[in-house]
Amino acid sequence: PGLIYRLPDHQDRPDFFSLTSDERRMRWAEYDEESPADDWILGKYSCLSPLICRELVYRCRGDYSTMPDAMDALAEMVNAGEFIPYMLLQEGKPKDFSFMPIQQYGEKMQGERFADFSTMLDAYYTRRSQAEEMHRRTASLRHTVKTARDRVIRKCTLQTEELKKTAERETKRRWADLITANLYQVLDRGAESMTVEDYYEEDSPLITIPLDPMKSPKENAAAYYKEYHKAKTAEQYLTRLIEEGQREEEYLSSVLDEIDRASTLSDIADIRRELTGTGYLRPSKDAKKEKKRESAPIRYISSHGTEILVGRNNIQNDSLTTKLAHKGDLWLHVQKIHGSHVIIRCMGADIDPQTLREAASLAVFHSQASDGGKVSVDYTRVKFVRKPSGALPGMVRYTDYSTIVAHADEELALRLKA
Repeated sequence: PGLIYRLPDHQDRPDFFSLTSDERRMRWAEYDEESPADDWILGKYSCLSPLICRELVYRCRGDYSTMPDAMDALAEMVNAGEFIPYMLLQEGKPKDFSFMPIQQYGEKMQGERFADFSTMLDAYYTRRSQAEEMHRRTASLRHTVKTARDRVIRKCTLQTEELKKTAERETKRRWADLITANLYQVLDRGAESMTVEDYYEEDSPLITIPLDPMKSPKENAAAYYKEYHKAKTAEQYLTRLIEEGQREEEYLSSVLDEIDRASTLSDIADIRRELTGTGYLRPSKDAKKEKKRESAPIRYISSHGTEILVGRNNIQNDSLTTKLAHKGDLWLHVQKIHGSHVIIRCMGADIDPQTLREAASLAVFHSQASDGGKVSVDYTRVKFVRKPSGALPGMVRYTDYSTIVAHADEELALRLKA
């Protein structure tokens, strides 16, 4: 406040759009390819953004002899006022905008056209603001879940190392048996080892067994038996703990996937309630006062008019599969990847191939594989899906299934959304 505003210093670079075609061609003849073409163009002209400079280079497809024609086409379009409000989206989030279609990103980004620039800019900054707010609200949740998952992974790693050590228990039992069978050889304390025939091996080769000189042979045998039984118990206990840890890791990874795919504040509230219910978050002081409003599954209508429901999070997946769905409905889930439960409402009737393919595509779209290529999707009747007792939210087992290969299709999801 109080300072005098001064215009930026005048630039010596000419206005790209005020030059003639011949003048632009003469300038382009000076390009020596020592620097990237887009940087060279940006440094030679004003009124061009880095995005447009890269687009000019991209449209030449490596043949710089066509650059003058590309420049002429751009200048003619702008001078004629032929503008197209165009927004660039990456995974549904706004990344950039322009006055012309942008091709340089290929399939990595999607384009959306608007009727006018005011509408485009309103949409761009509104969506960016919403995306930043979502990121802010999910940052603490993501940190909490990732910390818990990393802790489980470290614990499982240590337990796996301990489990490997229990594999030596059979050796301890055999030593104990051999000492017991040869007690007559050593009667006093003080021996540090004893050599006996190993009747567990063919031809009974000689084997030397270490002893504790402070113990008698009988006490050494008892000590080895004790170590054997302790290792056997530890194996059973560690195996169970590792299995539980792996299930917990899988669950927490699924929650991280939920957070990444959350698109509304309601989705975040559902995930927070899920983490509170599973004990990873403490209930807030106002939790009792808050009214629990369960969000509805995402609803789609297939090309043949069949209703398809998709769970938004693990708790909703449970509710959708075990309560809302009919036993004759068709259940779908991506194979060996975290994702949503998908239900085709058919009440036991046969499903047409088109609806099945569309539901499979939606299952991939609402999973960790949404950015990948073709993915295997398992499907079966709901009656063959069960939730094990004590299983974490979203975890089920299923049988009698078939598999179809599908890929995520955002345009299809937008078209079928009810």
